Amino acid sequence: MKQQGLVIASHGRHVVVEAADGSRRLCHPRGKKNQAVVGDRVWWLPSSDEGSIEAVEPRRNLFYRQDEIRTKSFAANLDRLLVLIAAEPEFSEMQLTRALIAAQAQGIAPLIALNKQDLEAPFARAKARLQPYEVMGYDVLSLSVKHGALADLPARLQGKTTLILGPSGTGKSSLLNHLVPHAQAST
Repeated sequence: MKQQGLVIASHGRHVVVEAADGSRRLCHPRGKKNQAVVGDRVWWLPSSDEGSIEAVEPRRNLFYRQDEIRTKSFAANLDRLLVLIAAEPEFSEMQLTRALIAAQAQGIAPLIALNKQDLEAPFARAKARLQPYEVMGYDVLSLSVKHGALADLPARLQGKTTLILGPSGTGKSSLLNHLVPHAQAST
């Protein structure tokens, strides 16, 4: 019998679906293309220890990246996009701008968080580079995830479905471990 569930992880063509009772199961798409992304509400059909995605419910929004070659979908039904960047490694303004534009195009509230406040000189340079974004009205939070200095970030994310996006080495896993202690994300 079909059940409703929430896609909580994606692994190539397969997704992990969380059922109403909290159990999780690896599910495969019907057909050749997987249409489900993290955050989708789906109808799925259990079969032995796995399942199949039967239908994806309509989405509120879809966060995706597009380049000259392809489009990659990341997540659906988001309230907030947290763009986590760091004083080191130096962030790409092009990637930041593309993420902000993509979020706003889908009605997703963006928030920029600058990590590694404890690295004084690199942090000051990065903060200066973010000044134009603040002038445009974007919220920019200063963090030191390593030292647990998260400003008011936990309150801003409370009750929100949030995608944390950022390049390697910015502290995404460390931040996740602070926000969700049982997550045990590898750093």
